[in-house]
Amino acid sequence: MTRRRALLALAFASVAAVFAAGLVLARSSGDSNEAAPSSAMRQSTGAEPTRADGTAAPDLAGEDPVTGKHVDLAEFRGKPVVINVWASWCPGCNEEAVALREFAAAHPEAVVLGLDFQDTVEGAKAFYRKWGWSHPSIYDVAGTKTAAIGLVGLPTTYFLDERHKVMAQVIGATDRAGFERGLELAIDS
Repeated sequence: MTRRRALLALAFASVAAVFAAGLVLARSSGDSNEAAPSSAMRQSTGAEPTRADGTAAPDLAGEDPVTGKHVDLAEFRGKPVVINVWASWCPGCNEEAVALREFAAAHPEAVVLGLDFQDTVEGAKAFYRKWGWSHPSIYDVAGTKTAAIGLVGLPTTYFLDERHKVMAQVIGATDRAGFERGLELAIDS
């Protein structure tokens, strides 16, 4: 009887170990420099800008994950701002990265400001190198800044007028034309 219980316990432990190993492998697949997304976040697929209600953007400030410098949204008062919420592990963020870089280069009248959500510094630096980004970002590893702005999915881009009121947004990856239309909605409001 004791031997039978020992064999059953060993069999149960073996099955549990295989199951646990499978979970670990499933979670660790992908880039080891990438942070895991919050379970509350969902990947969005929308690409068209929509009008927003014109509420004031929250105070956003923090360290740039690439340069280590302090970045503050208030520094850009008087200019329209395009806030792109991104993460290196986000497929849609990677999808729209070139379009955002080209948009930023074509629109010096507007400030492009990244908000790096639940990422790693290493992941952020690699993302900037990969896509040739040069605009500032604010590091938001805890998700408090993205919660303040009302993030519902990644990527999300907010278009602020010169008074920093949120006039338009795109939830999901977009293309350069989507960034252009979002900026037009912010400027023309």
